[in-house]
Amino acid sequence: MCVYICAPFERNGSIAQLVQSICLTSRGSQVRILLLPQKSPQGDFFLPMRSLAIQIREHTFEMHPLRALWWQKQSMLICADVHIGKGAHFRNSGIPIPKRVNDSNLWNLVVLIEHYQPDSIVFLGDLFHSHINEEWESLNDCLAQFPNLQKMLVKGNHEIEAQHEYERLGFEVFENLQVDDIRLEHEPPVKDVENLYTLCGHLHPAVRMQGAAQQSLRLPCFWIGEKIGVLPAFGEFTGSHNIQPKKGDQLFVIAENSVVRVS
Repeated sequence: MCVYICAPFERNGSIAQLVQSICLTSRGSQVRILLLPQKSPQGDFFLPMRSLAIQIREHTFEMHPLRALWWQKQSMLICADVHIGKGAHFRNSGIPIPKRVNDSNLWNLVVLIEHYQPDSIVFLGDLFHSHINEEWESLNDCLAQFPNLQKMLVKGNHEIEAQHEYERLGFEVFENLQVDDIRLEHEPPVKDVENLYTLCGHLHPAVRMQGAAQQSLRLPCFWIGEKIGVLPAFGEFTGSHNIQPKKGDQLFVIAENSVVRVS
C-alpha cells in the first residue's frame, strides 16, 4: 500500500531532495510512505518553475518543465513515456535500480495534477514499461487521490498486457484519440493525417547544446513541427535521443526549472 502525506520542505531544495521514501514494517506488511511538501504561500506545490505557452493552430498549450503539456481549453494534462515499472523490471532481473526513480515520477504527477486541477489526464503511450509489477500498484494508489480525474491511455509499444489490466486501474484505453483538430497518439504517423495536428511521444526527443569552450549538454525537449509535435519523455529513467529537426521546427529545451526556446 502507498500512503501520501505532506511534510515541510526548504523552498530552495531540489525535487530530488523533496522526494523521500520510507518503508515501515508492521505485522509483516510493508507500507510505503511518499512525503510530499506542504503547499507554498501561492497555494500550490511548486518551487519556482517557468513554463512556456505555445500556439498550435487555434489552440494554446503550456509546456511545463516537468515534461508535460497543459491544454487549458480542454482542462487536459498530457504526458508521454512515463515507463512505470521499469525500475522494478530491472530489479527483478537482478539490476539494483533505486525505488526512488518511481517515487520521483509519482511525485511529478501529483505536483502537476495539484497545480492544474485537470478534468482529464492523457498518457500518450508507454505509461507502463512491461509486465505488471509492484510499481503499477503505486501508480494506482497515487491516482486514487483524484477520484474525479478522467484517466485516458493511448496505447504504446510497451503496453503489452491485455487491455482489461489497464481498465482495472481505471483507464480508458485507445489506439489514438482525437480532440477537435488535434490527434493524440503514441508514435509519429508515417503519413500526415489530413486536417489534423498530431501530438505524440515515443521518440524521447533531446538536443545537444554546445558551449563556446567545447563543452556540451544534452537536454530533453518539446519538438514542435508544422504538423507533428513530440513531447519529451516524462519518466526519470527513460533516456533520450538526439533528434534531427527540419527547417522551421521549433525546439524548446528543459533547462533545470525552465522551458526555453532554442530554435
